[in-house]
Amino acid sequence: MNSHAELFLFVRDDVVIYIITTLLGVVDDSRIKVKTTPLLRRFGLEGTRVYFKYSTFILPTKIVGKSDDFVLLDFPALSPEKPLGDRKSIRVKPSPRKPVYVSLNGKEKEVYDISEVGFSVKCSEDEIDTQVREEKTFSVVLKLPVEHTEIRGEAKLVNVRELKNDEVLCGYELYVDDTDMVKIRFYIYERVKQILKGID
Repeated sequence: MNSHAELFLFVRDDVVIYIITTLLGVVDDSRIKVKTTPLLRRFGLEGTRVYFKYSTFILPTKIVGKSDDFVLLDFPALSPEKPLGDRKSIRVKPSPRKPVYVSLNGKEKEVYDISEVGFSVKCSEDEIDTQVREEKTFSVVLKLPVEHTEIRGEAKLVNVRELKNDEVLCGYELYVDDTDMVKIRFYIYERVKQILKGID
């Protein structure tokens, strides 16, 4: 598995070094292995704070090991009390083999991407027109592919964006109780690991 990744190294509070590298894999389920570059070899000291950008997410981490060929990054810890790596909204795409579905006001759709605080679905122009005018929250049932978990709450349209193929995404802010937010957090945590391992 060789995939494009980006690193942002914080060598001082006012200096950031931007590095384009390659994800080499995940080691022992707790370390992210990336290919060394000249800048990474020179400035990537153990303990250096790093933001690791891959796929649709950015993970705050640090360098915990290095060699001439690779650098190891710490996988951010997760606890029920706080988001993954202290970030508020890491966004992931669900697996095509195990999709996430949402029932939005009684209409079921496949989720395009999901974070702790929201999700996106593909939508039509008619749906956008209606929802932008109404400015209200909608009842939702989120169906995670983890032991058939269903999460009930409310959602509100907060953004609309076009994709390259003329499709449109509607982004919703999600309102659920703390217990359900923890379930979403654990799903995202496991999905991040799958994506880093190259699991579809």
